[in-house]
Amino acid sequence: MKLLLNIILLFSLFHYHNSQSQTLDTLVDVGNHKLHFNIIKGKGIPILFEAGGGSDATVWNSILKPISEITGATLITYDREGFGKSTINTLETEFSKHGILNGTLDLETGLKKLGYNKQIMLVSHSYGGYFSTLYSVRNPNLVKSLVLIDVNHNFMEKFVESDLKKQEKLIPEWKKTNLGLYYMASNIRETAKMMSELSIPQNIPVVDLVNGLSPFKETEKVEYWKECHRKFVETHPKSIGITAFECGHGIWFDNPNLVITRISKSYAELLSEKQKTEVYDRTLNYTISSLNTIKKENTAYIHSEDNLNNLGYDYLHKNENEKALEIFKLNVLLNPESANAYDSYGEILLKINRKEEAIKMYQKSIELNPLNKNGKRVLDELLKTNTK
Repeated sequence: MKLLLNIILLFSLFHYHNSQSQTLDTLVDVGNHKLHFNIIKGKGIPILFEAGGGSDATVWNSILKPISEITGATLITYDREGFGKSTINTLETEFSKHGILNGTLDLETGLKKLGYNKQIMLVSHSYGGYFSTLYSVRNPNLVKSLVLIDVNHNFMEKFVESDLKKQEKLIPEWKKTNLGLYYMASNIRETAKMMSELSIPQNIPVVDLVNGLSPFKETEKVEYWKECHRKFVETHPKSIGITAFECGHGIWFDNPNLVITRISKSYAELLSEKQKTEVYDRTLNYTISSLNTIKKENTAYIHSEDNLNNLGYDYLHKNENEKALEIFKLNVLLNPESANAYDSYGEILLKINRKEEAIKMYQKSIELNPLNKNGKRVLDELLKTNTK
């Protein structure tokens, strides 16, 4: 029976993988310019991905395949005006004509022409959260669910003036080199004000993921970003807040399993009981498989040359020289053909004033890698001081 169930599961995943393999890569005329869409075709409610500011659709590429295989849904990514393969309306020079409202209208036009102006689920990152919010406000009966990945919420409004001041020299350059960024920055004041007055309709389920490792250096910004996310979850009755520990701003890069399984679970909750169970099962199997792979990769790394070398330098930088010595010595024993292992061992020997042994290690490193310029430089200095 177990064998039969495994065969059915494998066939199911194979079937979904094949059914999702058809893609559409196209430019859609939305009036005076074109939007580039990339679509992995599937069934049921489609999932639209909204990239962060300055990014294009390719930023999502690493997680699309597993989400497609798990959910069986149509996945839609696109480039906003002036980014990626999308063109820009050069007939209009007014900033407002390139603002968030017109960008959302472009998206609505593009989706309508492609036949996806119906029920939809949204996934957005950072600045893209503004677009998902506006789209849901304009289409409250069509948006069935949102997954927000470290989005701005109302954060930008507080810091827009100081950020613009920092960018005052960059913006004129962007006008020459990147019109997408130029119009985004030029409109940011109005965008932040407009979005501070809008909120996602409270009947739409929302998952709000927030980073655990802030990209900001300023304490005020770090704390205010967290506060914005706390306030959103507190005031939106159908929201769930999740902190992605040990993850930076691009959470799906640091913890793809968290984002993939969360998107899949949110999607499953839109389906019938039978379909929901099927997606849950595939999500569970993906989680088990991916966690097993991560464990395997982590185990390999723990015993790898790179990990031992990094560990040795951790001790070296803490001036725990004896521990560093043992780690670098072990790395040489385990990796006798590694020029880098001998170089590192030579470095710790030199630090603890065992120069004769250090010379031998650097000589061996250069023998294995004649292009080791740093090793040659250190060795030359050692040999010169030894002859004096």
